[in-house]
Amino acid sequence: MRKFLFIILFCMFYLPPLSAQEAGNHHISWSVPAQLPIPDGADAQPGVAGASAGMHQQVLLIAGGANFPDGMPWEGGKKMYHGDVYALDQNMQWAGAPSKLPFVFAYAASVSTPEGLMCIGGEDENGARSSVFLLQWDAGTKTVRVKNMPLLPQPLTNASAALAGNTVYVAGGENATATVNTFYSLELSPGAEWKTLPPLPQAVSHAVTVAQSNGERTCIYVAGGRTKNVSGISKLHNSAWQYDPKTYRWKRLHDIPSPAISAGSGVASGATYILLFGGDKGEVFTQIETFNARIAKAATGEEKQRLQAAKLPLLTAHPGFSKDVLLYNTVTDTWARIGEIPFETPVTTAAVKWGDNIIIPSGEIKPGVRTPQILKGTITRKQFFSWVDYTVLALYLLLMIGIGLWTSRHQGSTNDYFRGGQKIPGWATGLSIFGAKLSAITFIGIPAKTYASNWTYFLMLMTIIMIMPVVVRFFIPFYRRLNVTSAYEYLEKRFSYVSRCMASLLFLLLQLGRMGIVLLLPSIALSVVTGIPVTVSILIMGVVSIFYTVLGGVEAVIWTEVVQVIILLGGAVLALILLPLNMGASAGEAWENITANGKLTMLDFSFDLSSPTLWVVLIGGLALNLTVYGTDQTVVQRYLTTKDERSAVNSLKLGAWMTLPSTIIFFSIGTLLYLFYQHHPEKVNIALDAQDTIFPWYIVNEMPRGISGLVITAIFAAAMGSLNGSVNAVSTVFVNDFYRKFFPNKTEKNYLNAAKISTLFVGIFGTGIALVMAGTGIVSLWDQFNTILGLFTGGIAGLFVLGIFTKRANAFGAAAGLITSGICQYLVFRYLDINLLLYALTGLTSCAVFGYLFSLAGGRPKNLAGLTVYKS
Repeated sequence: MRKFLFIILFCMFYLPPLSAQEAGNHHISWSVPAQLPIPDGADAQPGVAGASAGMHQQVLLIAGGANFPDGMPWEGGKKMYHGDVYALDQNMQWAGAPSKLPFVFAYAASVSTPEGLMCIGGEDENGARSSVFLLQWDAGTKTVRVKNMPLLPQPLTNASAALAGNTVYVAGGENATATVNTFYSLELSPGAEWKTLPPLPQAVSHAVTVAQSNGERTCIYVAGGRTKNVSGISKLHNSAWQYDPKTYRWKRLHDIPSPAISAGSGVASGATYILLFGGDKGEVFTQIETFNARIAKAATGEEKQRLQAAKLPLLTAHPGFSKDVLLYNTVTDTWARIGEIPFETPVTTAAVKWGDNIIIPSGEIKPGVRTPQILKGTITRKQFFSWVDYTVLALYLLLMIGIGLWTSRHQGSTNDYFRGGQKIPGWATGLSIFGAKLSAITFIGIPAKTYASNWTYFLMLMTIIMIMPVVVRFFIPFYRRLNVTSAYEYLEKRFSYVSRCMASLLFLLLQLGRMGIVLLLPSIALSVVTGIPVTVSILIMGVVSIFYTVLGGVEAVIWTEVVQVIILLGGAVLALILLPLNMGASAGEAWENITANGKLTMLDFSFDLSSPTLWVVLIGGLALNLTVYGTDQTVVQRYLTTKDERSAVNSLKLGAWMTLPSTIIFFSIGTLLYLFYQHHPEKVNIALDAQDTIFPWYIVNEMPRGISGLVITAIFAAAMGSLNGSVNAVSTVFVNDFYRKFFPNKTEKNYLNAAKISTLFVGIFGTGIALVMAGTGIVSLWDQFNTILGLFTGGIAGLFVLGIFTKRANAFGAAAGLITSGICQYLVFRYLDINLLLYALTGLTSCAVFGYLFSLAGGRPKNLAGLTVYKS
């Protein structure tokens, strides 16, 4: 046994981590699965440049384009524009014969939309076009329909476009005379017209425009391109810009690590990454344009011929365009070269994201030369978890099972099962209170949120400490004095069983939905970095949690949470220690960096209710945590497991004060992740679609094997802690608020059996919900969790406030207030643009205010002795 433990410890501390580069997280496999079909009557397909490309109905559409079928332009060949539309299906087979448009075009901005491939502007033999149309694939007839859209405000060619939400944005381009800096948008709704937005900071055409999240919201990114000058020699750019649709402002980003990038292509990838492919770096292009300018100014035909002869080798011996694949991280504002395309890389084409594939169809590979090839790059999703990591996880799961078996020896009544016989030490209950709300969503979500933004949510978590005196003074005494098992028993004593029933049902619905989320979201994050399938993660956490919760009741819940808190905080501290060691920057450089970029911003004194300003965070956080720590059965139940009120109060104080160091740890991890990936931009994973996976990805790829298993185990622990707390609380509410009420004369053994059976079924249901939801994508764990919590629990807290702090409130007013609060919450959510933290406040306030007003018309309340804060 000692030898086995030695081997495990050796592997944990001496085996190096599997680095991101070793793991191949940027591996893109390139191939040529198809070529454009040969036109009827032709011997070969020369390919086209400037074609529009995009997705509709899971078919890739490639439309228009131009080429020189009769010879190179310096040989007298004439540019020909086309109106063919090719459709490529998921099997990389051409679907049907090419469709023929009633017009020809090329060099239009193109973007995939739910309604079809939108082609914007472009040109034909007569110059730039202002037409905009959708190409829609008809799977039944295997043909393409054309739907005209509102015309551009001016003709544009060589512009670029992106779709963000329901809005198409078009940047730059060229009109009949010059390169422009125009910036337009069009909402995809009936009757919408193009809007003129703040112009690009520089006039540019042939740029790459991509919509991608900056970590908080979707922005528009414009990179590279070129600008025509009066001299005839264009200026090529390596600049990059960000447009924020919320603030209507442009922001200069770090330059592309290349002399210039013009006419390249790009796509958004993962949660916050942009990939740029190829492009013209300008060395040969500038020489060619210089010759063109000199030829145009040549005084004699002899000089002109001499210059044309000197230019000819630049055209015929052109080396081709850049093959670089560049990665941009929108959060850290950093670029990295992560590979190259092993084929001749086309320009003046569009890259299209198609699942895990990137398609670059046709395009120009040398001056005048097109390629018919369809390039496909497949992003591989590799995950890495060593046998040492699996061993650590297995040992933890066995420990949880052992705790369940140990605590099951003490179950003789529902008092033991739901309140632990009121003999659990206050310190253990305090750790459990802390662990009950320190979910895997917190463990993963807070570092991810801080990595992407700053510390503005820090004070929201500190409101737990601020609200603690109120809970200690006004809530815990009521629960202990009335000797309740369910928090909602108070509502029946104060108002009526109707109020108790309504609050209990809301709690049950919330927890049943929450159980699925707390299992699903960590499982998704773990799956993409460990390779453990989502369903397997859900089943492991669900089955083990159900096992020990059914056997041991709340005592098993509390003691397993004690272990889980130790593991979780231990893992977080390890990450906090190891992150700076791998940073690659001095403390002075790191401090200057994070302060210059506002990564430590905590106080925002503006009065914007839609953003996490100081007022929103404080007021919303106080309301939310009053709801959680004052009325949530998952927490209230723990107040009832100690021997007396003083122990219950001390347990809350311990749990609340532990929030301070833990919050500092988690927010610090997020800031350090930002610094790490800013100094090592190549180590991110372009295949990770959720921002919340950034911390698990670091854990698995940068921490020593075994240590990474321990920290990943902490995520499992946090998810299981959230699940078992909810399962036991739901069982408590079901048995005490419903089963006992409708079957009052059963034996204690019957109630205990009902408790265990309900715990089993609730656990199975929660696990089943998570499995059903496994195919659902949720962008932000943190926002989703708090939105649900705030929307549906604020009204319950309002009932308690109404009952404890007023004497006039009655049963009718309480029920009417809760119903009205639900209506108000829907209207607020539907029509008001407020931050998610305020939902708890609006729910609490509306229930309390309307409940009191309705009570004025509902008669006098019943005897209130000992049920309010007032003595009489």
